[in-house]
Amino acid sequence: MSAPRFPDAVLAEYDWRHVRDDTETALSLPLFTITAYNTIYEHAPSSDAFAAVGDPEVDVSGRSAFTSALEFSTPLMEFGFSPASVFGIACDHAKTEFADSVREDGLVNVTRFADRDIDRVDRRGDPRGTGSDPARAFGYDVEYPLVDDVIAEDVTSGQFTVRGELWAIIWPTDRAYAMAGGMFPTENVADAIARQAPAATLATDTDLDVDVERDRERLLDALKRAETVD
Repeated sequence: MSAPRFPDAVLAEYDWRHVRDDTETALSLPLFTITAYNTIYEHAPSSDAFAAVGDPEVDVSGRSAFTSALEFSTPLMEFGFSPASVFGIACDHAKTEFADSVREDGLVNVTRFADRDIDRVDRRGDPRGTGSDPARAFGYDVEYPLVDDVIAEDVTSGQFTVRGELWAIIWPTDRAYAMAGGMFPTENVADAIARQAPAATLATDTDLDVDVERDRERLLDALKRAETVD
């Protein structure tokens, strides 16, 4: 099984590049397990900036995207359900599990602020997201940890962060579910330090090119266009 993919036109238009693929056990229950097949992308022009100031324990760039295909070890149809028929239950579970997973990845202060239906576009360009093929979007405020030496002083406790926004969508496939998501910064390093340590001396001129409206529009457009791989 392969993760959904962003069309080449999306990758080129928004300057995203493929970083890696990975497979993980997303959920393990007595009756079945769910395996996630993931593909990670990063925004190429800003990757060096995030590498310079981001905590190396967080292995994803602060402006990035992903897609995931979820596979049940025992297909839902064997329990008498289609993925679409229990989509509401899947959404309720996904919005909590997804927040937990990004915390495990190193993001902090993860708080959901949006939960709504969203129209998706499949590979044929048809509008999807209603009727037999719904999609659900979740928005989260997050904070991305920074290295201590973004300021000139020694830091003995705590950690500086840059605020960001993260979105994920989920939709049913023929056999299970698929997801796509991504995040972007909502403040620059200088603003983040001024918020958390007003008296500190900034030790970097790294610019994260913050434009919240632009990045949100680009990310949501890309997520709607993610293509399920058969």
